[in-house]
Amino acid sequence: MLKKIATVFGAAALAASMMGSPASAQVGKDGGPTGAFTYSPSPDTAAVQRQAKAVVERYQAGLNGADFAAISREYAPDAVAEWNNKQTVVGVAAMRPSYEAMFKAIKFDTDFQYDAVDIHGDIAIVRTHHPVGQAELLLADGSRKLDYNREVFVLKRTGPAWKIILYSFNTQPRQGEQ
Repeated sequence: MLKKIATVFGAAALAASMMGSPASAQVGKDGGPTGAFTYSPSPDTAAVQRQAKAVVERYQAGLNGADFAAISREYAPDAVAEWNNKQTVVGVAAMRPSYEAMFKAIKFDTDFQYDAVDIHGDIAIVRTHHPVGQAELLLADGSRKLDYNREVFVLKRTGPAWKIILYSFNTQPRQGEQ
């Protein structure tokens, strides 16, 4: 268990070190209107970036569909979720109540803007943010609230599959920025 925790914390430290890396902030085609990500010029690296990015895209589809079963398939069994202003949750089964409560309160129409998809062997770090104008629908009263989040997904390749081992987000003071 300590080895797993050390791996997750090591990946988190690597993610934190990449947050301000100029090498990961390339102007590109696949970051959406406000994202800065572009694929590597190396076809092999770009193929791996697409695999890692596809995991986050499936996560986004599950989020938008309020589908925890779909989301849970993208996580490693002992993954860690660290949400803004919430307690850390370890393990997919422990995540279910948080996601289900969130889906009862909010309807998402998330469109992640990709800032980086960095590959480091069997670890991938995917950073995203939400574009200007993106909002959540609050189900209690039907109002809309602007979504200022930016995310870090740390993935680990186990065999041919990539799984999320750490998902964290926080609130950006200005919407649409990394």
